[in-house]
Amino acid sequence: MMGSGGMIVMDESTNMVDVARFFMEFCMDESCGKCIPCRVGTVQLYKLLTKISEGKASFADLKLLEELCDMVKHTSLCGLGQSAPNPVFSTLRYFRDEYLALIKQTAISS
Repeated sequence: MMGSGGMIVMDESTNMVDVARFFMEFCMDESCGKCIPCRVGTVQLYKLLTKISEGKASFADLKLLEELCDMVKHTSLCGLGQSAPNPVFSTLRYFRDEYLALIKQTAISS
């Protein structure tokens, strides 16, 4: 989704939460700011992904991440905002265990 004809190569050591955060940072920076779902939603998604990545998130944050992704996707006015959550959706679909491991780490250390 990100770019035309591009290829990203990763190995098994790549943290997929950080990958989603990287793409969200791009979308956040590229937002034109005309619609609130994209302008504010991408910033909040980036903050939630950062919180998860740093091991400071709860299961409620994961639920909020999913709900916010759905909201941004379905209420943004342009293609950027509508597709911004796709890397999060993909990583949650195929690598949910990485999100859960970071959140469980938080729960154990609390």
